[in-house]
Amino acid sequence: MIVTSPIAELRSWTRAQTQAVSKGWWVLLLTGVVSILAGGIIVFTQWSVDDLVVFVGSLLVVRGAMTMFSVPVDGSLRTWSIVLGVVEVFVGIGVFAWPGPALLVVALSIGWLLLFRGTMAIIGSITARKLVPYWGLILTTGILEVFVAIYLLGRPGLTLVATVLAIGFASMLYGVLEILTAFEVRSLPQRFDQLTEERGTTDTRRSLDPVG
Repeated sequence: MIVTSPIAELRSWTRAQTQAVSKGWWVLLLTGVVSILAGGIIVFTQWSVDDLVVFVGSLLVVRGAMTMFSVPVDGSLRTWSIVLGVVEVFVGIGVFAWPGPALLVVALSIGWLLLFRGTMAIIGSITARKLVPYWGLILTTGILEVFVAIYLLGRPGLTLVATVLAIGFASMLYGVLEILTAFEVRSLPQRFDQLTEERGTTDTRRSLDPVG
């Protein structure tokens, strides 16, 4: 999951900060691969409602656990990763436990989760746009999540097929964006060094404002 802070916590980057963020690139890559595979399974499998509930709930719990170990891509506090990961885990558990029509529970649970995540991503990308070179990818991800959330929340009478297609294709597209962002995060220290050299300094430990 692409984690950002909606608060402009970071005013400048240091070499150590870019290295700390880049070390978590593999988690983002792994979650991207999981998202694509899960989306493909969702779209191309013949589901019953109960089976879809089990799969989506399990997926949310797994992704939430992975998010808790990720590093925010904008250099903010890891607390944001833990909070968002816990939220995703609880939503996954709620999909299993919540009484009522199973398909409606899936649509509403995913919808509210995506609305929350997407809003945070949009705000976080805008507030960090002067510092984070890949803020456009984060913004695109947030817009995608909000769009899918509105679709799911605005149609309480969704059929099983419509729900499957919406969640599946959104998961695959989100996974692609996660993978692209992962490689951007991986190269962050190198971009820092390049910009530092362009500004005529050899002290790569000093603050640089902005990176992007």
